[in-house]
Amino acid sequence: EDKRIQTRRRTRMALLLRNYRCKPSVWAFNQASLWWDFIVPAFTNVQWVQNFRMFEETLDFLCIKLRPVMERQNTTFRDCVPLKKRAAIALWKLATASGYRSIGHLFGVGITTVYRCVQEFCAAAETLLVPELIRFPDEERFREMAVHIENRGKVVECVYWTARELPGKPLLVTAGYYILGDSTYPFRTLVVENAFGRLKGQWHCVLKRNDCDIQLVKSMVLTCCALHNLCEDHGETYETSWDIPEAAAEQGVEEGGRDVRDGLMQYLTCKS
Repeated sequence: EDKRIQTRRRTRMALLLRNYRCKPSVWAFNQASLWWDFIVPAFTNVQWVQNFRMFEETLDFLCIKLRPVMERQNTTFRDCVPLKKRAAIALWKLATASGYRSIGHLFGVGITTVYRCVQEFCAAAETLLVPELIRFPDEERFREMAVHIENRGKVVECVYWTARELPGKPLLVTAGYYILGDSTYPFRTLVVENAFGRLKGQWHCVLKRNDCDIQLVKSMVLTCCALHNLCEDHGETYETSWDIPEAAAEQGVEEGGRDVRDGLMQYLTCKS
């Protein structure tokens, strides 16, 4: 009889333990995000441009474009970082070239989260924005360029940035030729220099030293070019305070750029 009672008790206990289920709870480290939650929503258009290089409306448009790739869902164990906040984290990194730790403290997220936001944002931009905002010439266009070059006579071989015929719009990177004696050469050179200056002034990650993985750096550069064209298309304000100081440009960029250009010219000349 005692054994039957013990068996029944054990059975009841097993059933109770099997039916008992702990209530799921969302877990995450307690991070302070007061700046993003309370300060940023009160930003004016000027403050949005100063901090994120674009108006809030443009950021919302950007989130809509990238939503098919960047959208995340909350799980049983934790809530995901909202898409708009993740995009803002990536924009802050591209605009300021700040470290992951300082960005994490500012937005109230971990260092790994910041890195993933930047990586996923750039990958999404490379997939959805770059094909739409940066036009690469096809084979027919390259043949037209080659014929034009042959008819112009003396040329200088180099690697250069082609720009749209509008100030401040970088278009693509390609191997090609600078045409000497062309009447439009000074204007084209000015457009290219203006595009480079605005690109580096607006997105400091292409201006300063970048310690990211080489594949991520490539994606970041393409993303910055696409974002630059997007801001131009939306009529965003470019602050003159973002311009690169001439002394810094002449000391760091000009000398290094001349060496790279000379090396490329020698290499291309030997190959031809």
